Amino acid sequence: MKKLVLFVFTAVSMGSFAQSITENLYFDLNVGTRFGGTTSDSASLGAGLHLDGGVGYELNELYAIKADLGFDTYTAKNAAGTTEDKSLLIRASIQGVVNVSDLAGFGTETFGLKFHGGFGFATNSNPSFKDSYTANGSEFADPGFKGNDDMINFIFGLNPQYHLTEQLSVNADLSLVLLAMQSNYVDRAISPAANKAMGNLFNASVGISFKL
Repeated sequence: MKKLVLFVFTAVSMGSFAQSITENLYFDLNVGTRFGGTTSDSASLGAGLHLDGGVGYELNELYAIKADLGFDTYTAKNAAGTTEDKSLLIRASIQGVVNVSDLAGFGTETFGLKFHGGFGFATNSNPSFKDSYTANGSEFADPGFKGNDDMINFIFGLNPQYHLTEQLSVNADLSLVLLAMQSNYVDRAISPAANKAMGNLFNASVGISFKL
């Protein structure tokens, strides 16, 4: 009997703990556009596709933490406009989130504004550069992802939200991403020159946020 009571008590306690955790979880999914990117003087660069998704945990009504994964495409062209050089930046970040509208007292049942900022790891993959480098049998000896330009990213953004329900919101997101330790230009197949400046890009996207 004691074992049964202990089992029931443990099961209820674990269930309550798990429920309290899941109630504070939320998920983001955004799609939009990438602007900017560090290119050489030999190339021009237009806007690209941006996609990101993340999972967050609300510590309280004002503060949260989240982990997210983002994807940004680049299509650079040489000066003559005859060669396209495509690459993909993948980044993973840990961020802190502040509910600015509630903190400042202007949030409503339908509108909210959040600030998010953090850091993480990013890597840019350029298939054309990789193919040309390995065409004669050469092998990559760089650390990290072989043949990629690996870097540290810092991200800062604003996230206005329109709350459809208590669980579902429509998002807009404007984010600046700084890329430290970026060794090469995004048009690496057009210009193999080393990049000595900090890289950067800007994301403008829309999406949804769902709270469990």
